[in-house]
Amino acid sequence: TRSAGRGILRPWERMSRNERDARPADAEHAGHRHARLEALIKDELAGLLSDEVDDPALAGVRVAHVTLSVDYRHARIYVEVEAERRAGALRALERAGGFFRARIADAVDLKRVPELRFVPYV
Repeated sequence: TRSAGRGILRPWERMSRNERDARPADAEHAGHRHARLEALIKDELAGLLSDEVDDPALAGVRVAHVTLSVDYRHARIYVEVEAERRAGALRALERAGGFFRARIADAVDLKRVPELRFVPYV
Protein backbone atom coordinates (compact mmCIF):
# COMPACT_ATOMS: atom_id res chain seq x y z
CA THR A 1 0.00 0.00 0.00
CA ARG A 2 1.04 3.55 -0.68
CA SER A 3 0.87 6.10 2.10
CA ALA A 4 -1.48 9.02 1.51
CA GLY A 5 -1.39 8.44 -2.25
CA ARG A 6 2.02 10.12 -2.59
CA GLY A 7 3.91 7.06 -3.73
CA ILE A 8 6.19 7.05 -0.67
CA LEU A 9 6.51 3.77 1.16
CA ARG A 10 7.01 3.58 4.91
CA PRO A 11 9.98 1.44 6.04
CA TRP A 12 7.77 -1.46 7.12
CA GLU A 13 5.94 -1.29 3.81
CA ARG A 14 9.22 -1.74 1.91
CA MET A 15 9.86 -5.11 3.59
CA SER A 16 8.12 -8.26 2.55
CA ARG A 17 6.13 -10.13 5.17
CA ASN A 18 8.90 -12.76 5.41
CA GLU A 19 11.54 -10.09 6.01
CA ARG A 20 9.44 -8.52 8.79
CA ASP A 21 8.85 -11.88 10.45
CA ALA A 22 12.52 -12.88 10.18
CA ARG A 23 13.79 -9.90 12.18
CA PRO A 24 15.57 -11.05 15.34
CA ALA A 25 13.49 -10.79 18.51
CA ASP A 26 15.86 -12.37 20.99
CA ALA A 27 17.16 -11.01 24.27
CA GLU A 28 20.31 -9.39 22.85
CA HIS A 29 18.13 -6.99 20.87
CA ALA A 30 15.80 -6.20 23.78
CA GLY A 31 18.14 -3.69 25.40
CA HIS A 32 19.52 -2.82 28.78
CA ARG A 33 16.17 -3.04 30.61
CA HIS A 34 15.80 -6.66 29.56
CA ALA A 35 19.21 -7.63 30.97
CA ARG A 36 18.55 -5.66 34.15
CA LEU A 37 15.24 -7.45 34.73
CA GLU A 38 16.88 -10.83 34.17
CA ALA A 39 19.49 -9.95 36.79
CA LEU A 40 16.85 -8.68 39.23
CA ILE A 41 14.80 -11.87 38.90
CA LYS A 42 17.91 -14.02 39.30
CA ASP A 43 19.01 -12.15 42.43
CA GLU A 44 15.53 -12.29 43.95
CA LEU A 45 15.18 -16.03 43.34
CA ALA A 46 18.67 -16.71 44.69
CA GLY A 47 17.84 -14.77 47.84
CA LEU A 48 14.53 -16.59 48.28
CA LEU A 49 16.16 -19.99 47.85
CA SER A 50 18.87 -19.24 50.39
CA ASP A 51 16.82 -17.36 53.01
CA GLU A 52 13.11 -18.14 52.85
CA VAL A 53 12.60 -21.64 51.48
CA ASP A 54 12.63 -24.45 54.05
CA ASP A 55 11.97 -27.38 51.71
CA PRO A 56 14.79 -29.94 52.12
CA ALA A 57 14.39 -30.90 48.45
CA LEU A 58 15.62 -27.39 47.55
CA ALA A 59 18.72 -27.46 49.73
CA GLY A 60 21.78 -26.83 47.59
CA VAL A 61 19.80 -25.56 44.57
CA ARG A 62 21.48 -22.57 42.94
CA VAL A 63 20.12 -20.22 40.27
CA ALA A 64 22.64 -20.24 37.43
CA HIS A 65 20.95 -18.08 34.82
CA VAL A 66 17.61 -16.47 33.94
CA THR A 67 16.35 -16.00 30.40
CA LEU A 68 13.38 -13.69 30.04
CA SER A 69 11.25 -13.71 26.90
CA VAL A 70 11.14 -10.50 24.87
CA ASP A 71 7.53 -9.82 25.91
CA TYR A 72 8.37 -10.52 29.62
CA ARG A 73 5.64 -13.17 29.90
CA HIS A 74 7.90 -16.19 30.38
CA ALA A 75 11.12 -16.73 32.27
CA ARG A 76 13.29 -19.79 31.98
CA ILE A 77 15.21 -20.29 35.23
CA TYR A 78 18.34 -22.43 34.89
CA VAL A 79 19.19 -24.10 38.20
CA GLU A 80 22.21 -26.11 39.29
CA VAL A 81 21.46 -29.16 41.42
CA GLU A 82 23.15 -32.51 41.99
CA ALA A 83 22.21 -35.10 39.37
CA GLU A 84 20.74 -37.62 41.81
CA ARG A 85 18.47 -34.95 43.36
CA ARG A 86 17.53 -33.19 40.12
CA ALA A 87 14.04 -34.64 39.53
CA GLY A 88 12.86 -34.04 43.10
CA ALA A 89 14.29 -30.52 43.16
CA LEU A 90 12.61 -29.58 39.87
CA ARG A 91 9.25 -30.88 41.17
CA ALA A 92 9.70 -28.86 44.38
CA LEU A 93 10.56 -25.74 42.37
CA GLU A 94 7.45 -26.13 40.23
CA ARG A 95 5.31 -26.55 43.37
CA ALA A 96 6.81 -23.37 44.84
CA GLY A 97 6.38 -21.43 41.60
CA GLY A 98 3.40 -19.43 42.87
CA PHE A 99 5.34 -18.40 45.97
CA PHE A 100 8.28 -17.28 43.83
CA ARG A 101 6.04 -15.32 41.44
CA ALA A 102 4.32 -13.53 44.33
CA ARG A 103 7.67 -12.53 45.83
CA ILE A 104 8.99 -11.37 42.45
CA ALA A 105 5.83 -9.28 42.02
CA ASP A 106 6.57 -7.57 45.35
CA ALA A 107 10.24 -6.98 44.54
CA VAL A 108 10.21 -6.06 40.83
CA ASP A 109 7.93 -3.45 39.29
CA LEU A 110 6.42 -5.24 36.30
CA LYS A 111 3.05 -4.97 34.64
CA ARG A 112 2.86 -8.74 34.40
CA VAL A 113 4.96 -11.19 36.40
CA PRO A 114 6.44 -13.83 34.09
CA GLU A 115 5.51 -17.49 34.25
CA LEU A 116 8.49 -19.34 35.70
CA ARG A 117 9.86 -22.50 34.10
CA PHE A 118 12.68 -24.24 35.93
CA VAL A 119 15.25 -26.04 33.80
CA PRO A 120 18.37 -27.93 34.90
CA TYR A 121 21.61 -26.19 34.03
CA VAL A 122 23.98 -28.75 32.56
